[in-house]
Amino acid sequence: MANKTDLIAENKLNIRKNRRKIFELDAEVSTTYAELMLLLADIEENRALLQRNYTSAFMGNRSIAIDNVNDLYSCRIAMLEALDPSSDVEANFKVRMLNQVRIEQLEKRSDLNDTLRDIAAKMIEVNVMLQSVNELITEANETVVDEGDTMISENAEWADGSVAKQMTKATPNANSQSVSSNTERLQKLLDRATIAEKEATGLVHRVEEDTKGILELGDDIASRRERIQADRERVVANQRRTADLLIKLK
Repeated sequence: MANKTDLIAENKLNIRKNRRKIFELDAEVSTTYAELMLLLADIEENRALLQRNYTSAFMGNRSIAIDNVNDLYSCRIAMLEALDPSSDVEANFKVRMLNQVRIEQLEKRSDLNDTLRDIAAKMIEVNVMLQSVNELITEANETVVDEGDTMISENAEWADGSVAKQMTKATPNANSQSVSSNTERLQKLLDRATIAEKEATGLVHRVEEDTKGILELGDDIASRRERIQADRERVVANQRRTADLLIKLK
């Protein structure tokens, strides 16, 4: 009888210890959850910044820069076509130069196409990764939904008296085994929580560095935009000089 009393007292003490561990673990898990949610918000903000940089660099800077180069090639072709050769040698020179300019233009356009192909390939990879993220979210949601379905059925059984029946059948030995199992599970959860906290901290530092790099890239894109716009003014001046030259040649 004394052993049974001692076991009951031991169970009570261990249960209290587990309750304290649960309280500490709950605080740690909640903190990690909050950090990860803030981390995801920062990651989403970075993704928006990257999209802004992409739009600014690809749809903005690139389009203007390509227009500038195409206009300059047009000026070259116009000046060459306006030449009035007086011999076969000069005629050959004119045609040769026209071919050369057009070949250079085609080479540059081919280089741009290669870059576009690389960009498309990278974007496909990005979309595949985003798809895998969506799948992870869907699977996680399904797990929670399944858990809810199971708990609904179990709660109904508890309400019908199953948990009360389990309590009346409880024994010190059964309680001891369950307490030991809970202690073991709690220790594993505490270990997981410690690892999760370290990994979350590492991700936070990485995202901070990513944010810094993205913002610096945005500044670089904006600076390049100013240079491209300045070039545009020079292209217009080049076009005017070409027009003046065509009038003189005529």
